[in-house]
Amino acid sequence: MCGRYKLEDRIDDERLEEQVRRAVRIAAELGAKMKRAGEIRPTDIAPVLAPSARNRAVGAFPMQWGFTHPKRGMLVFNTRSETARERDMLAGSVDDRRCLVPAACYYEWKKIETGKKERYAFRAQDGAPLLMAGLYIRTSDVHRLPCFTILTQDAHRSIQELHPRMPVLVPFDRAEEWLSPDTDFLRFIRDLRVQVIPEPA
Repeated sequence: MCGRYKLEDRIDDERLEEQVRRAVRIAAELGAKMKRAGEIRPTDIAPVLAPSARNRAVGAFPMQWGFTHPKRGMLVFNTRSETARERDMLAGSVDDRRCLVPAACYYEWKKIETGKKERYAFRAQDGAPLLMAGLYIRTSDVHRLPCFTILTQDAHRSIQELHPRMPVLVPFDRAEEWLSPDTDFLRFIRDLRVQVIPEPA
């Protein structure tokens, strides 16, 4: 599960930084309050990369993290990649509404002997920004913003003792491949192995 992640004030990637600025402008035009940096929590509005509905060109858009399940009433902000296609609300998103969530790191909590929880930040080994795979749905809220969920998979062996699940992480050079509806959803995810390093946060 990924219940929180962080965006830096300035992203060390020119193209990604420009895309985030674009999302800021769109949010301002819509009157939506988007978080540009800092810790992002479920229900926050954040910059997300996705193909344009008009011409499929990839751009950054403000989206809200999580949506309310219509039957259970619970907030859905993570979705198991293995069963995403089986969920009624997301079945159409699996092929047509994929997205990428930029982050400097994501956080997980590990229970320790005292009964308390210790927080860890998971970052890319090379220090580059992370791209977390997600799906989004269209909504009809006051700002007409889409809502996104972050896809998860079994954690790599090296970090399973800290948490059994992790976000699906997409390398930068495979971003467009992930966003294409022609890419096989589960086969693509099974091939991914982006390594992250945990550190107490």
